[in-house]
Amino acid sequence: MQKHLYLLSGTDAFTRGTLDNVALVENAVGLDQSAGRYLLYGCFTTQEISFPAFRQLAMSWNASTPKGTVVEPQARVLVDGVWTDWLSFGRWSPYIQRESIQQKAEKPAYVQGDTLYVPAGKATHAQMRIYLYTSDDQITPLVQLLAVSVRPAEWHPETAEPYGRLIRLPAYSQRNRDPQLQQGMSAAICLTSMMNRWGQDALPEELAWGMYDFGQGDCFHHGFMTALAGNYGYMAYRAYLSPQQVWELVKQGCSVALRMSYAASQDSAARLGLPHLPDAFADGEDQCMILRGFAVQDNQIQVLVNDSLAPTDREAECSYPAPQFWAAYTGEAIIMQGRCPSMGRVASQRIHCGLIASEQEDCYWFESPQGEILPLDGEALGTLCCTQQPEVAYATTAHKPFFYLERQPDGTVCLKGHLEPGRLTTVYAVHKDGSTFVAQLRPTEKPAEKSPEQPVDTEN
Repeated sequence: MQKHLYLLSGTDAFTRGTLDNVALVENAVGLDQSAGRYLLYGCFTTQEISFPAFRQLAMSWNASTPKGTVVEPQARVLVDGVWTDWLSFGRWSPYIQRESIQQKAEKPAYVQGDTLYVPAGKATHAQMRIYLYTSDDQITPLVQLLAVSVRPAEWHPETAEPYGRLIRLPAYSQRNRDPQLQQGMSAAICLTSMMNRWGQDALPEELAWGMYDFGQGDCFHHGFMTALAGNYGYMAYRAYLSPQQVWELVKQGCSVALRMSYAASQDSAARLGLPHLPDAFADGEDQCMILRGFAVQDNQIQVLVNDSLAPTDREAECSYPAPQFWAAYTGEAIIMQGRCPSMGRVASQRIHCGLIASEQEDCYWFESPQGEILPLDGEALGTLCCTQQPEVAYATTAHKPFFYLERQPDGTVCLKGHLEPGRLTTVYAVHKDGSTFVAQLRPTEKPAEKSPEQPVDTEN
């Protein structure tokens, strides 16, 4: 294990911690039981961990959190020989209004978003704990991974020897996605690419809403990013890595996304005080890029990436010269090692529905599999979109051209202007918890009109 990364995963690893109202289950920690009922809360605490002196810490976790359960990861650090208070990284579940912690920059340590900072002095030790909560004594969250990584105060990242390596990863542009999200979707785009590599076939909007930070109104919390991956059954974590360590992971076939900060022009670099990344599509002050590999061209190392700031999906597959690329790299990486069979998949799921024509032309109600009308709730709805069967094949659903729609006041979706004759239309209603209504309208179908009855409770 790297000296600035501490990772717990698997039953044996979790035996090295303290259990308070929690118990070890196969490859995870869950709430303990009494008389056949789960306790309503509990806590797992790691041992104290020694690190090289640091001023910056990233924490990540993978947990299965069924509806009605949440987890809350916390950390504390030893600064100049004194332990700080426990600092929270926010409560997590896809089913709640998640809010990141935004503390003032005060001594001895504080949390802003997904990172813990030590503004003065140096920290030498850290300790993690994670609270598990349930509102239903018949279900429990399960914590399958805890990781903490520090950026050493005296960090001299190792250089790497060049070699060729290419990983096939689907490329997406955030500029083609839902306008209300696209400005800050790079992490969700990277997560979509990572998961779809393994056959998930997710839409970026589904993952963007699943990791959305409702306090900040954005998708920049990388702790929520890795937590969401865990909810889908993927092992993912954050770490501060040198270029050499990044290259080794890519060589092993891991999916790796990097947190970048750069300017696209010399003028922007001078104005923003950021490194210049030649031929970049736009400034990226906190941009996530996923690596496809490395190549040597004309005796120069090129870093192969999917850059979601590209105008199109096709153009997103690009490369940058290694020296300038590594200058723009912040040092933080997000690593995914593929599906983990032992991790439960309880992330919000797609609900396959029917479409029922309303009295308004080309407007439709969603209909549940049980035949109940499902009016779209404006407060719960995140993204409403549709795509039609293309004339050519696409590698993933997210590559297809999408039209972004508006919910009608009566809770229907209007497809007027988006129905080309003779083509299958698929409609997606992505909710803010990441769950999605999916319905298809076939070219030969003429759905019967139906008036809505009393709205039904659509919670699972």
